[in-house]
Amino acid sequence: MKSEVIINKEKKQVIKICNSPKMFKKELYIYKKRLPFTPKLIDNDGKNTLMLDYIEGTPIVDLAQPNFVKITELIINLHSLESKNGKCICHYDNNPKNYLYADGKYYMLDFSEWIYDYPESDLIHFLLFWASTYNAIKFKHVFEKVISTYKAKRLINPLEWELILPEIILRFDSRRREFGKKQTHPDISTNREILKNII
Repeated sequence: MKSEVIINKEKKQVIKICNSPKMFKKELYIYKKRLPFTPKLIDNDGKNTLMLDYIEGTPIVDLAQPNFVKITELIINLHSLESKNGKCICHYDNNPKNYLYADGKYYMLDFSEWIYDYPESDLIHFLLFWASTYNAIKFKHVFEKVISTYKAKRLINPLEWELILPEIILRFDSRRREFGKKQTHPDISTNREILKNII
């Protein structure tokens, strides 16, 4: 069950009521860091409710041409926050609806599922959404843009990528089925082959 979200556009506020103490703590942990690419935390009740700035933006999936360099920079900044045992903070729920574009900036939302994991896991999961949406030519361009931008700032371990790719695909497909999303794009198989071309 998802959190309850109440939007007050007049006050430019979002009330998010988390469905578990764990989810609340995860969200609060990230929003307390006051990152420039997340909504501003206004208040919380210490139990299950957060009050955040309302960002009137467009989900990146609805943009004609998302700037994948800028979006990848958000992921880099998140991954660079802190690490534990070689793993970093990963968003985990990289649905494009959790990324907004507003007033010339990109934002990241919904940190209820973040985990410490290998960065390759987060990148693969992010790219799988676009592999399910774009044709092969467009996806290849996105893949190359995301990977080259990321590698300019942080390492990608090709062996780790190769080893976890099948597992992440299974997890992705399982979650898509759980939420009633069908994999119908004709280029999905081709795009997933492109995902293997990490160097």
